[in-house]
Amino acid sequence: MMFMSIRRFLPFTAAILLATTHAHAQFDQSVMKRILEEFSLQLFGENASGYMGPLVIVTNVGANHGFYTTAQTDREDRLTVGFSLQSVYTWVRDDQRTYTGSIPYRKRSTDSYELQLFKFFLEIAARNGDLDTLLRTATVFGGQGSWFRIPKEYLRLAGVPEDQIALVPDSLQLTNGTNQQTVFAAVPQISIGTWKHTDALIRYIPPIIFDKNIGKFSFFGIGIRHGFTHWFRDTPVDAAVQVTYQHSGIENRVGVTQAKLDATTDMYSINVHAGRRFEWFEPFAGLSVELLRSAGSYTFTLPANVKAQIGYDIDPQTAHVGLSDEAVKLTVGAAGHFGNFDAFLSAGISKHFILAGGVGVRAWPWKRR
Repeated sequence: MMFMSIRRFLPFTAAILLATTHAHAQFDQSVMKRILEEFSLQLFGENASGYMGPLVIVTNVGANHGFYTTAQTDREDRLTVGFSLQSVYTWVRDDQRTYTGSIPYRKRSTDSYELQLFKFFLEIAARNGDLDTLLRTATVFGGQGSWFRIPKEYLRLAGVPEDQIALVPDSLQLTNGTNQQTVFAAVPQISIGTWKHTDALIRYIPPIIFDKNIGKFSFFGIGIRHGFTHWFRDTPVDAAVQVTYQHSGIENRVGVTQAKLDATTDMYSINVHAGRRFEWFEPFAGLSVELLRSAGSYTFTLPANVKAQIGYDIDPQTAHVGLSDEAVKLTVGAAGHFGNFDAFLSAGISKHFILAGGVGVRAWPWKRR
C-alpha cells in the first residue's frame, strides 16, 4: 500500500472519485484487449527507434564499407572486369547496447475513451511516484529488456472489481536483446572499367542469414570512381573520388514473442582516397561522408508469461519507425598485388570501428607471365 502525504492524498482522492463512477463498466475482457492493443502499440512505437536503431545502423555501416580497396585506376580506356569478396566485422558501441525506454502514460487526443481512462490512473500513479515512466533497457544488441510495472492498486482504490483487475497485466516488458558485440557481413563486388580513368562498382547479395541474431540481410550497391590524379603529371600518389549508393533490407525475429523486425535502408556516400604502390605493396587511406535513411516496422504480440497471467492475447500490432544517421569515416588499409590476384585489409574509424579483409581477381584482361 502507498504512503502519501496529505498534500498528495487530497487531489488523488478527488481524482479517484471522478473515475469511480466510470470504472465498473470499463474493464471487461474485450475492452481490456482493445486497451492493451492500443497501449502496446504506443509503447512499442515509442521505443522502436531506440530498440531497432542500432541493428539497422551497425549492419548497414558495416556492409557499406570497402567500396575501394586500392587507389589505382587504369590510365588507358579499355574493358576491365574484376571480382572481389571481403569479410567485414563491425563493432557495436557500448552506448548502442542500451537506451532509455519510456511508457506513454499521458493522454493523447487520439486515444480511445477506454484508453484515456486507463491512462488517467497511470498519470496519477506517475504523479505520486508509483510508476516508473523512464527505464534503462536493452537494445537489440543488449541483454534483458526492462519491465514497466502497471500500478494496479490504483484500480483497486477506484473500486474496480478484482475479476476485472485480473485482466490487466502486472507489467509489460520491452523486448530482450541478443547480447552481441560484433556484426558480420560478407560483401561480394564486381568492378568494371575503364573510361577516362573512371570505373564502376556493383555489389549484390540476395536475402541470406549471415548471423542468426541479425536475420535475413540483403543489399544492392553501386559506385562510380574517378582517378583524378591521371590528369596531372608526376603526382606522388594515386588518388580518386568516388560516390556510392547502397540499398538494403533486414528481416528478423527476436525475443520470446518472436517479434518481427523489417527495415529497408538507403545509404549515400562520397569519399576521396589516395595510395601509393611500392612494387607489390600499396598502402591507402580515404575520408568519406556517409548518410543513412531507413524506414522500418516492428510487429509484436504479448510475451507468453503475460498471456498466461491474464488468460488472453492481443492481435499482432505493428509499429512503424524512421531512422537517420550521418557520419564521417576515416579508412586506412593496405593491398598486396600479385599478378591477377589481390589481397587487402582495411579498417574504418568513425562512430563505429570496422575491420575488413578479402581477396580479389582481375578476370579481364588476364595477365600472362
